[in-house]
Formats: sequence, structure tokens, C-alpha cells
Amino acid sequence: MATTLPPINKNKNQNNGRSRRSSEYAGFSQTSFKTEPDKLPIEKINDLRSELPLLKKHDIAKFRNSYNHNLCLDMLTDGFHMSFCELIMLIRQQVEERDAAGPESFLWTRPLIRDQASKLDTLKLLLTKAEQASRLENIEEEYRARFELAQSFRKDPNDQWLVEHFFGTCLEVAKKQGKETQMLAEGHCNVGLFLQNNKNHKEAVKHFEAYHKLAKNHRHWKRFDNMTFYKDSCVKLYHIYTIFGLELGRSNDDEDKTASLTMLTEALEMAKNSGDKKLEGEASYTLGLAYQKANKLDTAQSLLLNFYESCQGDSNSEGIGRACDAIAKIYARQGNKEKSVEFLKRFVELTEKTGLEKEYCLACHNLGNVCNSVGNYDEATEYFSKAYNISRALNDQESTNTNRVQYGIAMAHRMMGKFANHIVVGDSTCMVRLLDWKSVRTDEFNKQIPDTAPGAAYHTLLPPPVDPNMKRLEIIIDGVSEEEVDINFKDEGEELPSNVVSAE
Repeated sequence: MATTLPPINKNKNQNNGRSRRSSEYAGFSQTSFKTEPDKLPIEKINDLRSELPLLKKHDIAKFRNSYNHNLCLDMLTDGFHMSFCELIMLIRQQVEERDAAGPESFLWTRPLIRDQASKLDTLKLLLTKAEQASRLENIEEEYRARFELAQSFRKDPNDQWLVEHFFGTCLEVAKKQGKETQMLAEGHCNVGLFLQNNKNHKEAVKHFEAYHKLAKNHRHWKRFDNMTFYKDSCVKLYHIYTIFGLELGRSNDDEDKTASLTMLTEALEMAKNSGDKKLEGEASYTLGLAYQKANKLDTAQSLLLNFYESCQGDSNSEGIGRACDAIAKIYARQGNKEKSVEFLKRFVELTEKTGLEKEYCLACHNLGNVCNSVGNYDEATEYFSKAYNISRALNDQESTNTNRVQYGIAMAHRMMGKFANHIVVGDSTCMVRLLDWKSVRTDEFNKQIPDTAPGAAYHTLLPPPVDPNMKRLEIIIDGVSEEEVDINFKDEGEELPSNVVSAE
């Protein structure tokens, strides 16, 4: 069966209409919304280009080179060739020291000065200022510039080598002015202080002595605080002589010990020249201790008594305590236990009043030692007990351990005489007490010994000694080192201390 096809003309006309409308819309969009780009006039472009800075080769190099390189070029361009040479020398010196120390040295952790812009600016500013003053022969201005350089690097511990360098150049600049000038004295003083702070005491002594020599010849020179150069040089020499003398005193060489006494004697002389009584007293105390260590007790005692009197005049409680302690030790070594106890009791009373707990602990300990050595065991026990309790309160472990042992020894000494009497008597009551003490440390030795025989508690018959000249009986007590009990041959009716056994 045949099918009917749609008419051809109808579809053609419809398609033509559609395509015509599409083309109209397309043409409308293209023609209506298309815009041309804005173009600046050539004159305006030329004007903008003319306003841009013209970069030269030097300007471009500033962006390509390091800050250090550009700074050095500026110094050379401005004509400061000496400043440039000194800066390069310092930079190379630091790098060479760093390389010589090796990568594992702490120097490698420090930043190099060439990489620190602020420090390079400071160096450039003041080095060029010093060079300009040198050209004009203005020595004071050149000295001030270099002194300011040294001061600007003092705070940083990594820059102390720069401080040393610039203080040294200050001294060289001061020498241009003459041999007897105030600037030269200041230069020696600054170098000496730097060396002292860096523990180079031997070299510091030389510069302080030069400073003192100049100040001695010109006593009218004064510092900014109105102190004369002469007094200041005496004080500084006292300090450096004391430090150097104490260093030599720690040596085991006999020559160094002799040199130490000589140096400390010079320190005392400088303290006297300064006119400062407190300084003079401290110098006497230090020298007195040195003579005491050298076993020259009479000289030491004289110096320490001077210090004691000086402290009394100034109401220096801390100094009086130190003097009493040192003088007491000398009296103890001389065998004068009464004087030793007297000064130590002053030390104890003073520290107790002033509330110096650490010094009070030391005073009680030392007094306990002296009382223990003279056989006054009750007082020794009392003072060691105080020292032990104070050291515990201060949480001083070392002192606590020492005083604990001394306290125990003093208690053993206090008990030793009556303990020995109980052993010598040896009756049943004494044996029971001894066994109780061995078992539970019950101390009943202060109780009266029953008088089972006339005078048994005080006078015991002992077997004749092998050596008729022997007058001491050794008794070993458990827990205590070998102790000795005195055996006195006494007259009838004579009283004996509690730690002495009588033999008739």
C-alpha cells in the first residue's frame, strides 16, 4: 500500500523562515555588542616612560651584591680608604678564627659580622668619623669615636673581640697626644678593666700600674663622678692585686705562695692609699687569712684584730662576725682555748641578734668544735644541736650532714666518762645499764652507781699497768671511733670531771 508523502514546498518555506530569523538575530548580536579595545595615545605612553627613574650600572649592582659589598663600595667612593681597610681586616679576622676552630666549634654558631647590617652601619659611621678626625689631627674626636665603638659592642658577649680591638686602638690614639696625658691614663684604665673582666689578670695588672703611675703624678685629675684618678687607680689596683694574689695562693708551688703574700700586701697598701677605711679593713682580713694559711699566726692575728676594730667602728655586724670566727681559729691553733671560746661566743651572740641564720649556724658549729676539744661536752652538745636544727631549717643538706655527725660525736663524748666508770666498776647494776644501752640505747649512766663498796662509784682499783709511765686507758666504744679516757692520779678529796677515771 503506498503512503502519502508531505508536501515539499511547505517545509522548505518554514526552514527558510527559521534560518532567516536566526541570521537576523545573529547579525544583531554581532553588530550591536562588539566593542574596540581602548588605546592610549603615544604621547601619554612616552610621558609615563619619562617619569620612570633611569637605572644605572651602580644602581643595578645594589640589588645584585650583598649589603657588606655595597657598604664597602660606598666607603671607597667617599674616600675613606683607611676605614675600609680596617673593616675588611676585622671581617677577615673573624672568618679566619672561625675556620681555624673548625665546624664543631661554638664559633660556628655565632653570626658573622658581615651578615649583620646594623653592626656594619655602626662600624661605617664611627670608623669614618674617626678617620675624618685623624685627617684633621683632632685626637680627642678620634679617641671619642673609637671609645664609642668599643662601648657599642660591650653588651653582646659574642662581640668582645671587637671591644678589645677598639679599646686597644683608643690607647694607641691616646699615645699620639703625649706620655703624660689624662687621655692616656683613661686608655690604660679601659684596657685594664676589659682584661680583668676576661680573667687575664696578669696583663691587667700592667695596665692598672701604668694608670696608677700617671694618676700619682697628676692628683688633680678627676673623673666624671668627681673622684680623683689617683683614688680610682688605688681602688682598681687593690681589686686586681687581691684577685691575682688569691689565684697564686691556690697554687701548690712555694714560690707562688710567697708571691701571693707579696701581692696581697701590696693590695693592703693600695687600700690604705685610697683612704677608704672599709676597703682597708677588707684588705687586712684577706691578708690575715693568707698568713693564717701560711701558718704565720702572730702576723695573721694582728691583721685580723685590725679588721675587727675597723668593723666595730663602722658597726659592720657581718664583718665583726667574720673577724671573730677567724680570730677564734687562730687562738685555738695557738692553744689558747679560753680566748677562742670568748670570740666564738661573741660571734654566736652577734649573729643571733642580727638574725643571720647561716652565720649563726656556722658560729654554733665552730663553738661546738672548740668546746668539744677542751672537754666541755655539755656545751658542745648544746651548740651542735643548734647548728643541726638551723641547717635543717635552711635545707642545707651538706651542713645538716656535717652537724648531725658532730652532734652524735659530742653526745658520745658527754656519755663517755660515765660509761667508762660503769665498765670499770662492773657490778650487776652497771652491767644491766650497759646491756640496756647496747640493746635500745637507753642512757641511764647519769644515775648514781650503787655504793656496794666504799667509794666504788668514784675510785676503782685498777690492775697495775705494764708501763709504769702510762697514764691513759684506751676504751673502744661501739659506734664511736677509738676514744681515750684520762687516768688521773689525784689527791684525796679532789673532784674529777665526769669523763675522768680515778686511780688510787
